[in-house]
Amino acid sequence: MENDKDNVIQAVVIMDLFNSNFSPICNQNPMGLLPVAGIPIIDYVLESLVSGGVGEAILFCCQDSLKIKDHIKKCKENKVPWSITLDVQIISSDTCQTMGDVMREIDAAGLVRGYFVLVGINSITNINFTALLEQHKQTCKKDKGAAMTLVYKEVAWEHPLISNDKSLLLAADGRTHKILMHQKYKPKSKESAVSLPLECVLQHSEVKLYHNLVDAGIAICSPSVPPLFSDNFDFQTRNDFIHGILINEDILASSLYYTMLKENQYAAAITNWKTYQTVCWDILHNWVYPLSIETDSFYKNTFMFMGNHIFRKTNSSLSRSCALVEDVLIGAQSHISDMSTVSKSMIGSNCMIGNNVVIHGSHIMNNVVIKDNCHILNCFVDDNCVIEAHSNLEGVVVSNNVCVKEGSKLRGIILEETDNNDKTLKKTSSESGTEWENESSGKEDDEYVGFEKEWSDSESCYSSDSSAESSLPDSPIPEDTNIFLQEVIDSLARGYEDNLKCDYLILEINSSRYAYNIQLNEVNFFVVRALLSLPILENSKNVLTTVKDILKFFRPVIANYIKTKSSIMDCLKAVEDSCIKNGWLEGRAGQIIHLLYEADVVDEDSLLVWYEDLKENESPINNQTSIVKFFEWLQEASEESEESD
Repeated sequence: MENDKDNVIQAVVIMDLFNSNFSPICNQNPMGLLPVAGIPIIDYVLESLVSGGVGEAILFCCQDSLKIKDHIKKCKENKVPWSITLDVQIISSDTCQTMGDVMREIDAAGLVRGYFVLVGINSITNINFTALLEQHKQTCKKDKGAAMTLVYKEVAWEHPLISNDKSLLLAADGRTHKILMHQKYKPKSKESAVSLPLECVLQHSEVKLYHNLVDAGIAICSPSVPPLFSDNFDFQTRNDFIHGILINEDILASSLYYTMLKENQYAAAITNWKTYQTVCWDILHNWVYPLSIETDSFYKNTFMFMGNHIFRKTNSSLSRSCALVEDVLIGAQSHISDMSTVSKSMIGSNCMIGNNVVIHGSHIMNNVVIKDNCHILNCFVDDNCVIEAHSNLEGVVVSNNVCVKEGSKLRGIILEETDNNDKTLKKTSSESGTEWENESSGKEDDEYVGFEKEWSDSESCYSSDSSAESSLPDSPIPEDTNIFLQEVIDSLARGYEDNLKCDYLILEINSSRYAYNIQLNEVNFFVVRALLSLPILENSKNVLTTVKDILKFFRPVIANYIKTKSSIMDCLKAVEDSCIKNGWLEGRAGQIIHLLYEADVVDEDSLLVWYEDLKENESPINNQTSIVKFFEWLQEASEESEESD
């Protein structure tokens, strides 16, 4: 019997983040009960452990352990799937202030029997822990000092899990995967150079560098890890442990390794509100399968799928004239009233959404009332709140039991209830309450990252000022406009593929525009840019024919945005940018302009002004054969027209 217990894989779950990144929402309830896509995050963590082969989980709580115990008890009574096979121990200590304190407590109590999995309560994954544990054991056979294998997921550099969190630079031995350097940077760090120790290169025949890794806070640990924390009281965080081992590898006789997840495996850590938002959408898009929006339920199929990643509980209700655009989750007994629009948002149970309400990129918890004519953009609204009519909230975190007064216009602030139960507004440390992207609310160098930041016109990659045009190809697109462009591309691509009505697509584009505070001239620019960047063009055998079909299909969309002289100039500059950046349009700028001219999207006078700008700014497409031939043809056609008159 004892041997059977030794073969059970153990996991230690650190139930606290030891920062205030989710304050004040997690001041009343522990992080483990924070709903993610409608499910308490602890249920995802425990379900992932069971799916990955773990048989025993040690939940170490430093606060609100009674609420966690009540939740676990309730899950067992309801026969939640993970509760059937997973043995859960809940350990609590009010004296632990850091992760290092937790590991020292675990060591003193002798809670782990051997190799174990170490995860944070904010880690969401679908990986196979059994395979990773076996891989770590094989590493330990080759290197007796191997203390920990860190788990990473390689993604694109622009991925929101990297751009909205601390980016990581990792240097490792190319053959053994032994970590040589581990450096984290603050979100949106402007550092353009890194220093690599010379011995890393001299002592290893092959060194791999990674800068596009998602750190999900998951590690496979040897039995030596808890004693290492006990012997080194300066190890307070996971990063302290990593850096301490790397700096004192010879003294501590310990080393670190890494493993990279496969393409079909998911791992992410919810570290701030933006990564919270990203993970919610990933769950809705089924990237975390088998984890899903029904993870905590023994009974499945309680949601109705409506296409475009829209799910609603079967007992929720919708008015005929409301619109659910995409990426929407609606909980039980909730109601959406007439002329209201919901996109990229999660709405909890027993919520009442009034008439003519716009909700985009927001997370509405349970028992919330949003009255008529409200705009809720990139917000988190906790339980039992009331948003009175004609209110406009953007980038706002609303704590539970708060009532927002009628006609309020709030941006980038935190609303919470005071101790005397008066519902008042509490701003972040920024007096203006509008710029809270990188305000520090945690300890040490923790970064408080909200849903949305304010950005000025100067941050735009596109300006109507001609002085900016010549540098267009070299100007990086700011993050918010980059996200807006990608959302427009995704919407148009789906619309083209599914033959959707252009009216719906215009609604989606406008919703994204307001969410990211995009100016009208930039919307004109990016809509045309998106049309010429659709994925279907990249693999098309006849690009010009495909472009012609696209312009014909999306004519109502183009007509909605390109209808004035200034918007035509926006359109032409988007064509210039697209023909420079998109390889499939190389050498075809003249033909694209010709198609737009024939479709009456652009006029002759605007074309001539734009052509002069091309020559004045020495644009890369200025001397392109197709451009030269088009304007020669245009001049000849104009002369023939004058002669006939």
